[in-house]
Amino acid sequence: MTLDTFARDGLILTHQIRPHFDDHRMIRRAVDRGELVRLRRGVYIDGDSWNSADARERHVLRIRATLAIAERPVVIAGISAAALWGVPIAGDWPLETTVLDEWRGGGRSEPGVKRTAAGFRTANTVELGGIRVTNLSRTVLDLARAHSFIDAVGSLDWALWRRNEARVTLDDLVDELEALLPRTGRHHLERVVGFATHLSDSYGESSARAVIHQLGFDAPDLQAEFRDGRGRMVVDFLWRRAGIIGEFDGKEKYTRDEYAMGQPGEVVWREKKREDRLRQLGFGVVRILTSHVAHPKELERLLLDAGVPRRGGS
Repeated sequence: MTLDTFARDGLILTHQIRPHFDDHRMIRRAVDRGELVRLRRGVYIDGDSWNSADARERHVLRIRATLAIAERPVVIAGISAAALWGVPIAGDWPLETTVLDEWRGGGRSEPGVKRTAAGFRTANTVELGGIRVTNLSRTVLDLARAHSFIDAVGSLDWALWRRNEARVTLDDLVDELEALLPRTGRHHLERVVGFATHLSDSYGESSARAVIHQLGFDAPDLQAEFRDGRGRMVVDFLWRRAGIIGEFDGKEKYTRDEYAMGQPGEVVWREKKREDRLRQLGFGVVRILTSHVAHPKELERLLLDAGVPRRGGS
């Protein structure tokens, strides 16, 4: 009999296996050998499953570990709810699981769990993969409250994204904001909700759009379509009045197999040929890189050099 025999949905709980083994030190030895990984006190997962999981999947495993030993039903919220929904975020996924719970006074902290009572009474929840979680509108608003305008826009755009099967509407976000009634940060949330769009095709593209806005440039048209003798082309940003096209070039385009098909050089070549076609239609083309978004001054210089107009400019 092995430890894997007692796994339930991949998790191994010590209180379930100890009665079956005389040597209680076997779990510690399995951890030392890398065969098991400790998620929480009393909850483990096999090392292969952990090593093959990405950062978001590891946070989901921590959520499941939290629920496996919870003394009563809880609602997963905030950044943890975002992990369950698959919402893209800036930065790293935390070690703590965020739980929405009614305020019951002090003394409720525990290792690995962050409890919040903010908006508990008005929270709309749903069941997602067997887990009670804040709905998508509430989840992305909670994310937005904790993040900058630039980072928040990417998450809200994803929630609105026209190709997202779980997508919400702008009205959903507005209604959720009204129900949330935040005591602080309302202006920030209203600004993010008012700026969000269903037309952005990636988190990086959303972030670039937010930085462009903060730098004071004209708002570009999004997903503008062009046709030539070789077919249809859709571009990320178009400043029509200036005759300039902006294309966001995130590194994932060259590293993820779904884009590169194992041939990043081929992606570069296709993009170059596409850019040539756009220039032949009479447009200037500027490529916006992830590094430009991370360093707004570089992006500002790039756009100014390309001739992108400022808001209110000629």
